[in-house]
Amino acid sequence: MRISTKVRYASRAIIELAKSDSGKPIAIQWIASQQEISPSYLEQLLAKLQHAGIVHSFKGPGGGYILAKSPEEISLYDIFTALEGKIAIMKCLIPDDKKYCNRIEYCIMRVFWEKFQNAIEQHLRQVTFADIIEEEKKLFSEHGSPKPRKLKRRK
Repeated sequence: MRISTKVRYASRAIIELAKSDSGKPIAIQWIASQQEISPSYLEQLLAKLQHAGIVHSFKGPGGGYILAKSPEEISLYDIFTALEGKIAIMKCLIPDDKKYCNRIEYCIMRVFWEKFQNAIEQHLRQVTFADIIEEEKKLFSEHGSPKPRKLKRRK
């Protein structure tokens, strides 16, 4: 199982929003430049997160994005399911997809795959963006903060 680019990039954007304590919307260009993500791709991801109630957007001058909830209330699970839907490490574990395998009712391996999937879900639910910000602070205190990036201007 691999975590998609969508989930990785959206998580990085949420980190930028979670670190902002100004209460003011953060411009998508700023988030994109800080996290080295295409602004147009980031806009698509943030639209899905807005639909899921994770971020709010504001249009016009001074517009941008803010978190709809506190970082303590947003988990990695929230981001994953907003962008990818239910977690299913095996097709036979997709809810309502019993037709995938005719052995589903008596497959002993399915029992173990389901336990593995549940452990993944539990971990993703437990890790909040407040936890991630705290880990980032520890990392930066030990290794130094990366140099701030400036937004590149088009010629």
